[in-house]
Amino acid sequence: SKYISAFSNTDGGDIILGIEDDGETLTIKNHLNSFNLDKALALLNIKVEIRSESFNYDGHNLYFISIDKSTELVESEGIPYIINLNGELTEMRRKTVFLSYSHKDADLADIIEDRLEEYEDISISRDIKITQYRDNLPQFMRTIRNHDFVISIVSSEYLHSINCMYEITELMKDDNFKDRLLFIIVSHEDAKYYSDNNKYNKFEAGLYNVTNRLNYIKHLNEVNTDIEQQIIDAALPTEMLVEFVREKRKVASIIQPASIFMDELK
Repeated sequence: SKYISAFSNTDGGDIILGIEDDGETLTIKNHLNSFNLDKALALLNIKVEIRSESFNYDGHNLYFISIDKSTELVESEGIPYIINLNGELTEMRRKTVFLSYSHKDADLADIIEDRLEEYEDISISRDIKITQYRDNLPQFMRTIRNHDFVISIVSSEYLHSINCMYEITELMKDDNFKDRLLFIIVSHEDAKYYSDNNKYNKFEAGLYNVTNRLNYIKHLNEVNTDIEQQIIDAALPTEMLVEFVREKRKVASIIQPASIFMDELK
């Protein structure tokens, strides 16, 4: 069943029972053991197109299974297999990708997701909101860190978003972050990818302009100062301030990493 999965997921192929392969020489032998193809097929997740029968070759009884390439991913007991470039049976390892973006740029995220879904060995995650993990931020970050790659759609809205910047600057703490980060810096030319209803003013990131980068940091700093002042003005009891203090710390924690992030991308 593993070989049927592998041939189905690669370019198709043939299995011949009754041939001994010692790595150097092929030797014809009789196929003596009974073979229950139905049991092998029952281990697969979908029905596959195959042809099989016994045949006689030069006085030897052999058995062949011919497998066509499948348009769907074929798994054996829940695992997809392929034949690698060395002709060896191996598990197909799916790469996991987390899509990080502002919801205002959902049109771009849709395009990227549609293209990536054309590849059977890529699994995409998106739309995990940080508010779902308000009481368990470590769980949220583990969810993203478990992915092989992160794709960031970097627009002006992305760089203005506290949640998006917190998401990406937390990931920057990983030692291998640069190896896992894939990014798209949204430019003026990308307007054609937005539907008319979803276009918004000054959507481009503008990271190549030092004044723009400075303005993004200025915005984050102003948000941080504003929250601090509102906490003071509210004059609430300490036990009522926990949530707001936590939010302020989150904003304060992303200011310097956000600057480093933009410097890397420029």
